[in-house]
Amino acid sequence: MTRIIRTLTVLIAAVFAFGLIGGVIAQEAPTIPAATCAEPGSLTMRVWDENWAAIIQDSIDAWVAGYCPDAEVTLEVVPWGEYWTLLRTNAVSGDLPDIFNISQDRFPFYAENEAVLNLQPYWDNAGIDTTLWGSGMVDPYRVGEAGDLYAGPVNWDTIAVYYNRDLFDAAGLDYPTAEWTWDDFAESARALTDADADVYGAAVYSEYQAGYANFVASTGTEPLVDAARSECTLDNEGSISALNFLKGLYDEGVMPSVSVLGGTSADNSFGFWLSGRVAMVTNGSWNLPRANEEATFNWDVVQLPRNPETERTRSMLHSVGYSVASNSEAPDLAANLIQYLVSDEGAGYFAAAGGVAPANPAQQQAWIDSFGETDVNIQTFVDAITDSQGVTSFEQVSDVGNTELVINIFDLNLSVDEAVAQACAQIDEVLAAQ
Repeated sequence: MTRIIRTLTVLIAAVFAFGLIGGVIAQEAPTIPAATCAEPGSLTMRVWDENWAAIIQDSIDAWVAGYCPDAEVTLEVVPWGEYWTLLRTNAVSGDLPDIFNISQDRFPFYAENEAVLNLQPYWDNAGIDTTLWGSGMVDPYRVGEAGDLYAGPVNWDTIAVYYNRDLFDAAGLDYPTAEWTWDDFAESARALTDADADVYGAAVYSEYQAGYANFVASTGTEPLVDAARSECTLDNEGSISALNFLKGLYDEGVMPSVSVLGGTSADNSFGFWLSGRVAMVTNGSWNLPRANEEATFNWDVVQLPRNPETERTRSMLHSVGYSVASNSEAPDLAANLIQYLVSDEGAGYFAAAGGVAPANPAQQQAWIDSFGETDVNIQTFVDAITDSQGVTSFEQVSDVGNTELVINIFDLNLSVDEAVAQACAQIDEVLAAQ
């Protein structure tokens, strides 16, 4: 569903080019301050990516040296393919590490089983306003009526439209702007479609995060399921209108089928765009490095088109977080380390590495700068945070949202009503069993 929660592309060499000390951007008035620990002790911490672990280890070392001398942290790396099976097993047995990485789509299991610690008292004691991260980044990690935040965001990705400037130039079209609408998008997609050259105008429906869910979110509807996971939302008016809009473009021949793309994943559609066979594709910030390396044409990114009724452009946003085991023997120490890791200082190590984007607002410019001199509007992805939609999908319904719904509409040619009815029947069954 998201490339952040797969093997992360972290450019370790950039850390040394930037400088470990230089990568830490000092803030006169920290957005998120670091704090001295009350008492040192021992902690265990688990992540799923070796490159990421190297960056985290540097920041842990800085925390020990500057804020918690004599503390000891054992950092464990478990590959992605094994990570979630082991973490779930540990949660059931009560043997979780003190700190572990968590993903928005996996978090509900641990919250429902009371396996994660409420970090809200620590945010409050530190004077940290948790809304500074933006709703899409933290809402899926909130629990209870009070909306207490149970995780500290590490990084994020948002969605924008990657477009081929050369194809726009050849068609005599102006480049899109942040104010463009669904109608503008549709008109451009039609004008850019060239059946003789086997070029499509757009490919923007693929999978939940990078595709149709963004158009659903712009209607004000939570995609697939509601945040409370109490009902399927695909049959809501907003979902139906968004899916019908996309289905209409597909039926016109403006968008290719799943079979032509080669699959429903964002990687499939992005590879199709890189081949020059589609002018516009919705995709994530995680693919900026790939675009820089592989695109053989002039390109740029722009915010998603605005819904004509709500006038909103809403990106799906997924963030990875740090959580603490609810039965940790050192909860205060674990919370203090997380505060450092997400602080302006601690997040500086992550920002300097390039690749994925740091959650800390004070470090997002450093992430943009890590791409060097470019005329690509990378700020687009940061701007998308403001009015974003966090992930409401979860493991048990991910196949329905990522694959079955997409194939039924954009390959098997089911009507939106038929495809939605099938999807909601499966989703409702899962929700009823919870």
